[in-house]
This record gives sequence, structure tokens and C-alpha cells, in this order.
Amino acid sequence: MNNRAAWGIGPSAGLLWLVGCALAGNPQPPTLWMPEPVRDLSGTRVGNDVHLHWTMPKNTTDKIALQGNQRVHICWLAGAAASPQERVPPRPVPSTGLPGCQPAGDRVFQPNQPADFTAQLPAELISQPPGVVTYFVELQNPSGKTAGPSNPAYVGTGSAPPAVDGLTAATQAAGVVLHWQQGSSEPGLVLRIHRTLVTTSGAPEINPAAGVPPSRQRTLEVDLGKGDPGQALDRDAVLDRTWQYTVERVRRQSADHQVIEVAGPPSPAISINAKDVFPPAVPTGLAAVADEQAHAIDLSWTPDTDPDLAGYVVYRQDEAGAIERISGTGLIVATTFTDRNVMPGRRYAYAVSAADRDGNESARSPEVEEQIPQQENAPQ
Repeated sequence: MNNRAAWGIGPSAGLLWLVGCALAGNPQPPTLWMPEPVRDLSGTRVGNDVHLHWTMPKNTTDKIALQGNQRVHICWLAGAAASPQERVPPRPVPSTGLPGCQPAGDRVFQPNQPADFTAQLPAELISQPPGVVTYFVELQNPSGKTAGPSNPAYVGTGSAPPAVDGLTAATQAAGVVLHWQQGSSEPGLVLRIHRTLVTTSGAPEINPAAGVPPSRQRTLEVDLGKGDPGQALDRDAVLDRTWQYTVERVRRQSADHQVIEVAGPPSPAISINAKDVFPPAVPTGLAAVADEQAHAIDLSWTPDTDPDLAGYVVYRQDEAGAIERISGTGLIVATTFTDRNVMPGRRYAYAVSAADRDGNESARSPEVEEQIPQQENAPQ
């Protein structure tokens, strides 16, 4: 009896143990430790250098966090090559790299960080007519296998535009004028101007013309497709500031259904202290009217529209020929003035000038004359 009871328990216990084992997850293949492919590769060409930029992935294709430096292989294919894979399958088949891709270099980079690489364009791609070359980056696992190349980055081939020589800058009332040695023109060629604000020289941060702070960095372009003017006026360069400029010629070329820019070497940077030494415009429309009851002469004129205008100065010349400033030591901001220090019967000539915040004063306006009539029986 006891033996049957013990014997009956055995199969049940074994069955329970087997059921417990079935609850474990299905066995998984070992990780390949392959970094995910790069998806944001971009490339630019300056002179004969190719500058590549991308973001390193943070995980493997198995969604395991990468640790330590990761090996990256950089290569190129002639022409506008398409990416060999539109999407990465859940577990891509490891390969030894993109077939026929010519090596440009090998580096190591930290995961989940921006990455940059500069390669010199191969000589055979410089000597050929303008075209396209495609760059890829391939991230390799410890065994040298890759989950596939990055997205393609297209770069222009052929000779780069020549450097810009003789760059100079000068200040004008309208802004900063740049001069350079003229070069040849061709369709798609532009002169790209990079401007950076260095200091404000104590000037207000607000651009008086636009009512906003001046841009600290800005890029401007001059079309060289129909000729090289050799100069350009930067009207947005607010005065009383120090600006830095660099320029380069850039060619926009089309090949293999791609529109690509090829930039020439940048010029040496130049700086200019664009100090405002330019006075406002001469006031116009000055008129004088005698006010007999108030024994005064009223003046008025057209408002000056210069953006850095600070105010006006009123001058008077009497019959004796002496010219004096009658508006006081400061500036007046109104466009009217009343001269109460007049004598009846004496004729006065008036003029007005404008001044800016830097103390630059314009020439005086054309004179107007007026007098208070002599009262009858008044002593001469």
C-alpha cells in the first residue's frame, strides 16, 4: 500500500517539474554586437577636402547599449550611388562591407556622440569634369563585420573654385563695403560672405533701423553668374560695431540628378571697426514765422529720418553778422523752436543742423530770414 502510494506520487512530481521548465523563455541566438548603421551622414567639400559629419548610434542591432570606442570604416563610390538598403531588418546579416567601396580611412568613435571626419578628395576625382562621388560610413563589430553602410552623402567632384584674394573692407554711411580681386564668372557660381559680430563698441544692442538686435552671424551671397563686380555693400552691418568677414567662391553643380555645392578655399578673415563718422542728412523745409503778439519768431522744419538721429541744433545770425547757437548746449528733439530773444525791427537769419548719437553734426540748412515789425513811434 505504501509502495503504491509512493509510486503514484513519482510521475506527478515529474510532470510538475516539466511544466515548470516550459515557463522559461525561448532560447535566443547570441548577439552579433553589431552597431546600428548611421542614418544622418552628411558631407561638404571645401577646396579639396571632404568634411563628413554624423551621429554615432548608441545601440547594437539587438538593442544592447554600445560600450567604448566603435570602429568606423569610411569609403566612397564614384557617381551618385544609392544606399544598398532602405531599412535595416531586425537582425541584419553581417557582411564584410559595401562591395567596391574605395577606402578613405578608419577611425574609432564613442557611441551616441557627434562624429566628424575629413578626407582629401582623391586626385582622380579632382582632375575629372564636375560630377558626384558618394561617401559611406560602416560601423564594424569586433570581428570586422558590419550591419550595413550608412545613408549616402553626395559630394561634388572636379576642380574647386579658386580662392578669393585681396579682400578688404571699408565703412560707408550705408554700411560696410567689401572689395576683392575680380575673377571669372560662370553659371552657378556665387561669392559667399560670412559675417560675424565681434564687439558692439559700446553701441546700443538694438539696430535702430530694424528695431531688433543685429545678427551675430549672417551669410550673404553675390551672384557671379554674369560677372564678378569685385565689391559688395553689406547694408545690414550696423555701424559702431566690429565685424569679421570671410568669403569664398561656391559653385552649384548638377550631376546624376543631384545638386551639389563645391566651395573654394575660404579667404583669410578680416575685421573692421565700423565706427560711425557720418553725419545725418541736412534738415530741410525750414520755415520762420513772426509772432508779433509774443514778440517771438517761430521756426519749424521737416523731420530727419536718419535711424541714429539724436536731435537738432538751431543757429541764428543777426544783422551784425555774428552766428550763434541759440538752442542751448544740448540737442532738441522736436522739429520746432521759438526764438524769444529778438528785437523788433531787426532782421534775423536762421539755420538748423542735425546730429546723431555719435556726435556727428550735419551741415547747416539753407537760411531763412524773419523779423518782428518795428512798432510805430518806437525809438530807433
